Amino acid sequence: MNKNKTFKADKSLKQNYLQNNKIAKYFKFSDFNTSFKKEIIGGISTFLSMIYILSVEPNLLGKAQSVADPNQFMNAGGVFVATALTSFVATFIMGVCANVPIALAPSMGLNAMFSFNIANQGGIGYEGALIATTISSIIFCIMSVTKLRVMLIKSLPHSIHLAIGVGIGFFIAYVGIVNMGWVEKSASGLPVANLSNFKLNYPGIILGTVVLFGAIILFYKKFFAPIIVMLIGGFIIAIILANVTDNEAIQHSFGAAKWKAGQWNYDEFKGFFSNLENTYKQFLNPVIWAKPTMYISIFIFIILNFFDATGTLTSVNIEMNRASGLNQQLSHKALVIDAGATVLGSGLGVSHMACYTESCVGIMQGARTGFANIITSFGFLLSLALFPIFRMMPDCLSGAATVFIGTVMIKSIMDIEWSKTEIGLGAFFTILFMIITYSIANGIVVGIIAYSIGAIATKRAKQVHYLVWILDFVFVIYLVAYAFMN
Repeated sequence: MNKNKTFKADKSLKQNYLQNNKIAKYFKFSDFNTSFKKEIIGGISTFLSMIYILSVEPNLLGKAQSVADPNQFMNAGGVFVATALTSFVATFIMGVCANVPIALAPSMGLNAMFSFNIANQGGIGYEGALIATTISSIIFCIMSVTKLRVMLIKSLPHSIHLAIGVGIGFFIAYVGIVNMGWVEKSASGLPVANLSNFKLNYPGIILGTVVLFGAIILFYKKFFAPIIVMLIGGFIIAIILANVTDNEAIQHSFGAAKWKAGQWNYDEFKGFFSNLENTYKQFLNPVIWAKPTMYISIFIFIILNFFDATGTLTSVNIEMNRASGLNQQLSHKALVIDAGATVLGSGLGVSHMACYTESCVGIMQGARTGFANIITSFGFLLSLALFPIFRMMPDCLSGAATVFIGTVMIKSIMDIEWSKTEIGLGAFFTILFMIITYSIANGIVVGIIAYSIGAIATKRAKQVHYLVWILDFVFVIYLVAYAFMN
């Protein structure tokens, strides 16, 4: 009895503290049944699962040629600074203003298109690609402010929203498997439908797989921070192996974790200003504006960013409701901030910003409010000072974290109305095309078209919202434009 009284007294003290603490009151800890401990662990977990973008974004954009000189490239160090800054600001604002634990950073997929399809093959350079990104971001922001995104979200059946979430779960699991080293990559860094060279990738595959299944075991044993523990443990092992052996396979998998001379040289940060200055100087370059690539890329960027970001936000919101037991509607503030972040990112020199499905890592670790975003955002800010250390995180470890989240996100597959033909077709093609095209937006495009065709086939066309038919028309134009882009 004394133990029960003590427990109730401690619980009462905790509730009183959360009700009186200004930060807890602002972020509504009591409403979400959360605590500082849960939010901090959740925020750190999200950051650790997103850390790979700090190396991937500079690596991809650093391959984008200049329109003025094909032998000159976008400064990777400057892209690193821009990535850290924009991720910090956007994630912080999302937490403080929208009070949701959804972090933002440059979008995967769009960054590869930025460099290879638009800047290089399109012939408008990284300067033209940045200008196209900025223009499309402004249009995207206007669309979000006018609540068009909310209308489009409501026009789709709930099961299609669930299918988008499930598709994203499979997609990020695939991204994680690729980063772990299981799947071969093309020269552009995109996956190929083939197993990789195991002789070269086996250290990363083994360590990443151990981290993945270790996190799964700890998660189902109700361990308080399985992802963080396994990532830190794997990181320590990677650092040791990378610095004590010159084995080719070890260096291929964990080379990023090797300590190098001049590790703390910040001179490359000057590239942040040179990237923006060069873009400004080329703004009126007739070569950029004379190429159809410029206008096609603006249109494609709008479609891809709109549905990539909207689909991600919707699926993360579903996971948040599932984890918290609540039924919160997707905040319009979150949609506007998400769109505003794309303008900020393009203005500072990165590809399109987006909400990250890796936020589900933090949600599964207890994050429920925007306070977790504050923690995540300061991780990005801290990375500016400690960027040599943060760049040492091997892809195989961050990949393991994303695969883990994919296993959690596909649970909604049981709630999809597969018995309805139009829903089943839409869900099937959404999931399929997200994976085979390595794009969330492409999956949504093909999935919605398939949903409409299924409705026609089953004589349920009248039940389809009129906005969906408008979308179908826009999507056909998008697919034609995409063909010309390639």
